[in-house]
Amino acid sequence: MLVNGSPTDRRYLWTLLPCAIVLCLAAWLRGAEYDEQYTLFLTSGMPRPDWPVTVFPAGLAREIQAAHSGLAAIAHDLRVTDVHPPLYFWLVSLWREVLGHDLFAARLLSVVLGVGSLALTGVIARLARLPPVWAMLLTLGCYGFTYTSVVARGFALAQLLLLAGVAGLLLGRRSWHFALAGALFGAATLTNYLAMFTAGACLLAVTLQAAWPSLYRPPDHRRA
Repeated sequence: MLVNGSPTDRRYLWTLLPCAIVLCLAAWLRGAEYDEQYTLFLTSGMPRPDWPVTVFPAGLAREIQAAHSGLAAIAHDLRVTDVHPPLYFWLVSLWREVLGHDLFAARLLSVVLGVGSLALTGVIARLARLPPVWAMLLTLGCYGFTYTSVVARGFALAQLLLLAGVAGLLLGRRSWHFALAGALFGAATLTNYLAMFTAGACLLAVTLQAAWPSLYRPPDHRRA
């Protein structure tokens, strides 16, 4: 539908390219953060390394971060040393095995997820009968979105899953649409526990719609 649709649909797709370039530049130019280093150490099997008490070469950190930790070990280390759910760390661990172990490679995963979130923003805008290009550009211009889409943390994945869940609810015509949206919301909370607030608000809205259908009239997808 998006590929063979109107010129507006094609413009909507081409908007993703400059957005991806902006996010890649932001990921390349931004300085490293402590939380990102924790991501690299955790997925290398040493979430809280014991550093030498004397002077040591900076390359030692790079060597440690080049190791690999299994999925079960990552879940165990999170349970012992942190409070975050494991889904993002599992995904970035597999990503680093393919693309490399440096920080920029890990950030590229967030960039890809951020581009996916922008695409979903366009989908949601079209379902709401709003200009998708402007919705995507406005989203990209928000610091909070760009920041979460370039750092090596789980925000971008949680964001993508939440937006996918919202799109599923807006498209919902059959029971499996709502079941899929619920699964996506659940996956978001397995990425970042704060996602439960957004997921809870969306599920509350669906409950109110089911209880009082007159409160909400779904958009006509045929005219979107």
